[in-house]
Amino acid sequence: MTAESPLDGVDLKTALEATLDRTDAVLAAVDDFPLLVDDDTGKWETTEDGNWCAGHWIGLLWLAAHHADEQGKRERFETAAYDYLDRMLAAEDLLGSMFAGMNYLYAGYRGYDLTGDRTLYGVGFTGADAMVDLFHERARMVPIGAYAVAGPSEQFDLTEAVGDRPTGEQISATDMIYASIPVLWRAYSETGTEAFRDRAIAHCDRHLDWCIKPDGTTFHEVEFDPETGDLIAQYNDLAYSDDSCWARGQGWNIAGLSRAYNETAAERYLAALEETVGYYVEQTPDDLVPYWDFEDPSIPDAPRDTSAAALTAYGLSRLEGDGERVADLRQTGEATLASLVEEYLVTDASAGDRGGVRHGTYNKPGDYGVDTELIWTNYYVAYALHERLTA
Repeated sequence: MTAESPLDGVDLKTALEATLDRTDAVLAAVDDFPLLVDDDTGKWETTEDGNWCAGHWIGLLWLAAHHADEQGKRERFETAAYDYLDRMLAAEDLLGSMFAGMNYLYAGYRGYDLTGDRTLYGVGFTGADAMVDLFHERARMVPIGAYAVAGPSEQFDLTEAVGDRPTGEQISATDMIYASIPVLWRAYSETGTEAFRDRAIAHCDRHLDWCIKPDGTTFHEVEFDPETGDLIAQYNDLAYSDDSCWARGQGWNIAGLSRAYNETAAERYLAALEETVGYYVEQTPDDLVPYWDFEDPSIPDAPRDTSAAALTAYGLSRLEGDGERVADLRQTGEATLASLVEEYLVTDASAGDRGGVRHGTYNKPGDYGVDTELIWTNYYVAYALHERLTA
């Protein structure tokens, strides 16, 4: 007998249709890559080349094309996806950053999965090769790279050293276990080339050592000595403080550990997953959508972050394997996805933002993108729904 799921009785089909309708509406509203909604104007803030999340937008377009019920719509979404893909590929600085991993995975490999276009398959390998090249052999991690991330420049521009902070070439982050590494897992599964798998495992193991604290919380960033590879410092640029825990970082960690366990069935990844998910559940309200930082002293008046919940749901609901431990974690992911669909995804046909996921927080310390709709949240919810409905 199949165990009951928190998603039983949730109208997943309508939810997915809403997210794809939102993709359609956003496509009509923007000329560049959407990043987040400016709550003051209600309009999308955009970037010319997609910056760190080009693949999320292209991935949504691939999903919309795949599920379109009219040939005209399908062709429009596919044409847009290829157009945006060309613009992403022209951004050569992306390949020197950790973000190439997920962008080339979503735009490339997953585009291939939905279309069968072998050109997109090659795009995926370009992203995997970039992560191999970026991998720091002494630190045993993929660094952020010298890259300017969309947001307050003094906080996010990692192309130059600022004060005591070095460039992104000497910094890794908890994000990378999901932002950079899954493209390596995919490349290994396609080719059996050990270079992909070895670097994925090395990074995940270093993540366990450097990014996860004994209490199950995570650091945002870690700095290492480029000559020796030794750890220099651990800090929290996007958290409330160096002693608190940034919710989206915890979500990246959960998604990444879930994938690492799926690929290896290694006990160390499952144990770390249980520890970090345990903290997440203990510190999150009953609806499993956390505040932007688990330890912000202004809680319950602090903003939530649905993108942290989307990553958690996306990672755990796709967790593979048998046994009670895995089943419990997967059920947490399904419960989180159910909550997002029923409480935060707009399904009202009369709403202007139908299909958007509300209440995401991008950068609270920089007061940028707080309590709003974020393009990557929409992608992770849509993809989790797509996988659930097409399994």
